Amino acid sequence: MRTIFKLQTLLFSCLSILVLNSCKQEKKDSEIDYSSFSEQDKRKPENALASMDIAEGLQLELFASEPMVVNPTNMAIDARGRIWVCEGRNYRLFANPDNTYDDKGDRILILEDTDGDGVADSSKVFYQGKDVNSALGIAVLGNRIIVSVSPNVFVFTDENGDDVPDSKEILFTGIEGVDHDHGVHAFVFGPDGRLYFNFGNNGRQLKDKAGNIIKDIHGREISNTGNPFREGMAFRTNWDGSQVEVLGNNFRNPFELTIDSYGGLWQSDNDDDGNRGVRINFLMENGSYGFKDMLTGQNWRERRTGWHDEIPKRHWHLNDPGTVPNLLQTGSGSPCGIIIYEDKLLPEIYQNQLIHAEPGHNVVRSYIVSEKGAGYEARIQNLVKSQDDWFRPDDVTVAPDGSLFISDWYDGGVGGHKAEDISRGRIYHLSTKKGYQPVRYDFNTGEGAAEGLLSDNMDVFYQSWQKLNAMGENSEPILKQLIAKGGTSKARALWLGVNISAKADVYMDMALLDGDSKFRAQGVRMAKFAADGASLEGYLEKVVNDPSPQVRREVAIALAYLGTPKAAQLWAILAEQHEAGDRWYLEALGIGSDQYPDLYFNAWKNRIGNDWIDAKGKDIVWRVRASETVPMLAEIIKNENVSDERLPSYFRAFSFKEHPKKNAILMNCLTTEHPIGKKLKALAVGQLDKDFVNNSRKNTQVVKNILPQIEGTPEWLMTIQNLKLKDQNQALFRVLSKSNIDIDLRKEAADVLFDFGGKSLVQDYLQSEVPESNKMQLLGLLGSIRSTDAVDILTESLFSKNLSLPLKRNIVEGLGNTYEGQHKLYDFLKADQLDNAYKKTAVLKLMSSRDSLIRNSAPNFLDEDSVGDLDINALVERTGNSDKGKEIYSMYCSACHVAGESGIEFGPSLSDIGNKLSKNFLYSNIIDPSAGISFGYEGYTLAMKDGKTYTGYILSRTEDELTLKMMGGTQITVNLNDIDKLTAMEKSLMTEGLHKVMNEEEMVDLVAYLGTLKTEG
Repeated sequence: MRTIFKLQTLLFSCLSILVLNSCKQEKKDSEIDYSSFSEQDKRKPENALASMDIAEGLQLELFASEPMVVNPTNMAIDARGRIWVCEGRNYRLFANPDNTYDDKGDRILILEDTDGDGVADSSKVFYQGKDVNSALGIAVLGNRIIVSVSPNVFVFTDENGDDVPDSKEILFTGIEGVDHDHGVHAFVFGPDGRLYFNFGNNGRQLKDKAGNIIKDIHGREISNTGNPFREGMAFRTNWDGSQVEVLGNNFRNPFELTIDSYGGLWQSDNDDDGNRGVRINFLMENGSYGFKDMLTGQNWRERRTGWHDEIPKRHWHLNDPGTVPNLLQTGSGSPCGIIIYEDKLLPEIYQNQLIHAEPGHNVVRSYIVSEKGAGYEARIQNLVKSQDDWFRPDDVTVAPDGSLFISDWYDGGVGGHKAEDISRGRIYHLSTKKGYQPVRYDFNTGEGAAEGLLSDNMDVFYQSWQKLNAMGENSEPILKQLIAKGGTSKARALWLGVNISAKADVYMDMALLDGDSKFRAQGVRMAKFAADGASLEGYLEKVVNDPSPQVRREVAIALAYLGTPKAAQLWAILAEQHEAGDRWYLEALGIGSDQYPDLYFNAWKNRIGNDWIDAKGKDIVWRVRASETVPMLAEIIKNENVSDERLPSYFRAFSFKEHPKKNAILMNCLTTEHPIGKKLKALAVGQLDKDFVNNSRKNTQVVKNILPQIEGTPEWLMTIQNLKLKDQNQALFRVLSKSNIDIDLRKEAADVLFDFGGKSLVQDYLQSEVPESNKMQLLGLLGSIRSTDAVDILTESLFSKNLSLPLKRNIVEGLGNTYEGQHKLYDFLKADQLDNAYKKTAVLKLMSSRDSLIRNSAPNFLDEDSVGDLDINALVERTGNSDKGKEIYSMYCSACHVAGESGIEFGPSLSDIGNKLSKNFLYSNIIDPSAGISFGYEGYTLAMKDGKTYTGYILSRTEDELTLKMMGGTQITVNLNDIDKLTAMEKSLMTEGLHKVMNEEEMVDLVAYLGTLKTEG
C-alpha cells in the first residue's frame, strides 16, 4: 500500500512540475492582459499570476496547483517549512450529486519545495480517510497535528517523525455542522501556552471524547441553548481539553481566530448571506456579539424596539445593551483565515496588523488597526487582489522565514452549499523576494529556542515555547534578554515568565508597572491567568486608575467572576472613569458587572451619589442590569432634554432589566407630559407585559386610550397583537392600506386583521371605486401574508369582472407565494381557466412549489419550447446586455430576492452576487438552484397538529417557538408543541430551472446584470 502511495505522489509531483514550469512565460505576468483570455483560459494555472494585483514591495509565486492539490480548506506550516493542507474534495457531496465521491476520503497533504525554486516538488499524504472529509482546520505543533472536522477534533501524533500518524485521538466531539462550514475551525497555540479555537453557529455544543457535554470553568454547559450561550463561540482550553472557557458567543460563523503576543484576540465573522454585514471583531472576553437576540434567540430580522435603520448594523443587534461593538464592518464577503502578523519580513505597514483571506472579494488584505478610546478602529489595505473571480483565498499562514502562504479553494462560488469544481486548487507564496528557502531553528538549546520564540510560524513558536517553558527558572537569563528587546519579544517572554509559578508575581508586576499600556493590559491578562481571588484583586488594584482606557477595559473584564465587596469598589472606580460615548469601555463595564450587577452598581451609586445623571451616568444606567437602574432609566426618559435619537434604545434597555415595579414605572410614562409625548407613549406601551395589562381593567383602558395617538407605529401594532384587542380592526385596515407606512408593518397589520376576523373590510375595499393603483398595492400585500382568508380573497378577485389584467397578474403572483394558493393556481391551469396574459407568471411561481408533482408539471402548461440541454461553458463566453438583464431580473427574480433597493426579501440578497459568484456559478444556480442552497435558507415543511401546512426557511428557534419565513416575505411564529412534524426539504425553495421559462438570450442578459451587482468590501 505504501508503494502505491509513493507512486501516486511521484505522479502528482511530476504533473505539477510540468504545469508550474509552464508559468515561466516570456512576458512578465504584469504585462499580460488577463481580461483578453477566454473564460476557459482564465482558469489555467499558468495564467493565474497574470490576474493578480500585488501590493508594492511584495512578490507572489504560484507554489502548487492542481493536480497536486485540490480544494484546500486550511493550512499549517511546520518548523521545517513544509506546507500541510486539508483538502475538501468531498465537501457537501449530497448537495453536489454531479461531483464524484472519493471513497477513500479526503487527504491531509504535506507539500515541500526541496530545491528552493519557490515551487512545490514533493507531495506526501499524511492521512486520508472519510473521518477528515472537508476538515476546516489544521494546526501542526511539534509531533502533534490537530485537525478540526465536525463532529470531532482529532489529535494525530507522529512519534518518530516519519510523516505517518502513530495515533489518532479525539480531543472534543459532539460538535454539529458535519460536512458544513459553520462547524468547528482551526486551533491556535497562544503565547500563554493554551489552545484557542472557535466554531460557527451550526456547532451548537461541545462534548468530551466520552460524549458528555462539557461544562466551562464556571460550571455552565457549553451548548447554544441561550443558557447562557448562543450561536457561534470562541474557546480557550488546556491541551488535554480541560479548563474550557467560552471567550465569546453569539457569532454567526467566525472561520478562524488569531491571538497577538499581548493576549489580544481577533477574528472575523460572516453575516447572513447578502446583508453586507461582514465584520472584524476584537474579542472582549465573556462578551456577546449580537447575531441573535440574546434574550429570546430570535433572528435579527424580528422587529424589536430601537433597532438600527441600516440592516448591516441591525444585523448584529448593535443597539442592544450587552452587545460588544464591531471593530470594522467590511460590507459583503465570505471571511476566512486570519492572522496577526508580528514578524519582520513584510513591509512595515503590515507588521503588527491583521492579515485576512477574503474569498468573497477575491482578495487577501490587511486591516490597519489603531486604538480609539477603549477600543479600536481600522482601515483596509490590500496585499493581493485578483481579477479572476475564481480566486477564493481561504487561508493565510506564516512560514518560518516570515513570508506568507495563501491557500486558494479556487471555485466559481464561495459559501453556501455548492462546490462548482472539485478538481482544482492553488497555493501561493507571498514574500518580498522570489524563491522560498525556509529558515531552520535549533530547539535543543535555549539560545536556539529564544530565536525561534520570535517567529510568527506557529510550529516554530510552539517548539521554542515548549523548550523554554521546560527549562523553568533556568530560562530566566534568556527571558531577560528577550524582555530587553521590547515589543513582541518582551510580550512573549513575559508570558513564559508568568508560567514559572515561583516567579509569576515578579513578571506580573513587571508587566503591570511598565510604561507602555500594551504591556500593562497584558499584565492584567497575566494576572487573570496566574492569580485568583484576593491576590487577583490586589494586582488589579495597581492599575484601576491607569491613564489608558485600554488597560482599564481589561481590568473591568477581569472583575467579572469575583463578586466581592472589594471587586465592587474596584468596578465603581472604573465606572467613574468612563468617558460618555465610549461603547467599548461601557461594554467592558457591563461584562464585568453582569454576574453581580446589583453589588457592583450599588458600589458606584454610593460613590457618585445624586450626581449620576450626566452623559456617562446615563450610559452606565442604560447598560448595567442592576434592579435599581429601572427607576433611574425612567428618570432619564422623563427628562425634557432626553435625546429623541436615544429614546428607543433607552426603552429597549427595559427588556434586559428586572424590577418589581417595572411595569408600573412604564405605565406612568403613558400619563407623563413630554415634548415628544407621542413617541414616548408608543415606546412605553410596547414594553408593557401583557399579563400586567390584561389583569387590570383600568390598565387595559389606559392602553386603549393611548392607541389612537400612536396609530401606525410598531409599538401600536405589537400592543394590539399581544393584548388581542379585537375592537381595533378599522384601525388595522387603515394602516395596512396606507402606502406611506413601512411595508413590513403593513403586512403584520394584515395578518392581525385576518386573525381578528376583519376579512370583510378587505373584500369591500376591493369592490369599491377606489383607484386601481390602491387596489394593486393592497393585492400585492395580500400575496405576501400567510392567512387563508387572504388566499380566498385573491382567488375571488382573480375571476372578478371588475379588475384589470395587470391587477390579475399581481393576484397570480400573490397566489403563487403560498402553499394553498399554489394548489389553487395548479387547479386553474389544469382546468385551462387562466388567461394567457398571466399563464407564464403562474407557471414560474409554481416551479418553486414544494409539491414535486406541481413543480415538475407546471412547465408543461407553457406553449414555449424549453431551452433544452445547455452548454454552460459556451454560455459564459457570451456577452449579455445588463440593462435588459435588469428587466429580466424584475420579471423572474424580484419576487424572492432583493437587489439594491428593489425586490422582496425572501431568498438571499443578490446585491453582492457579482462578487460572490462567477458567471459559471450564476448559470449553474439558475439552472439548478437546489445544488447550492445558502446556509440559513434550507427549506422546511411544518405539518401542524391542526392540519395546516407551512413551507419556508427557519428564521429563529427558541425553547418554545419557531419562526418560519415564507414566500413573499411573510413569516409565522408557531408554538413547538403545535407542530406535528418538521421536515427538511430535499429541494431548494427557489424556482427550479428558470432556464425552462426563459430563452438563452434572456438568461445571458440576466447573468450580465447579476454580474454588475457588486458592493465594495
